[in-house]
Amino acid sequence: MPQSGTAGEHIADAVEQVTREASELFRDRFQGFGDGLRTAARQAGAGGALLGGAGVCALLAAGSAHRAALRTLESALHPAQAAAVLSLAYTAGAGALARLGRDRLRAAGRASGASPERTGP
Repeated sequence: MPQSGTAGEHIADAVEQVTREASELFRDRFQGFGDGLRTAARQAGAGGALLGGAGVCALLAAGSAHRAALRTLESALHPAQAAAVLSLAYTAGAGALARLGRDRLRAAGRASGASPERTGP
């Protein structure tokens, strides 16, 4: 019959206490970690919503600028000619931006050591 306070009981009590303290420590740490993640997610969500709003405003501004340019051109040209001139201007701008973007991406690829296969001009 084991006596009260034997070495085995003391070891069992110590292991139980260490386990309980470790559980509490992990619970506290993960609770704080979760709180930080929730705060960061809330901030990121708010930032994303603000960027979305900025995108909508930019789209409306571009539409307004397009309409103003078209009206200005229509005062000097037939409406169909004004639309064609504006379309050509947009196409030229898109082509120039696309080429610059492609060149930057290629330069970044070369700088990183990557050598993508060349599939076009």
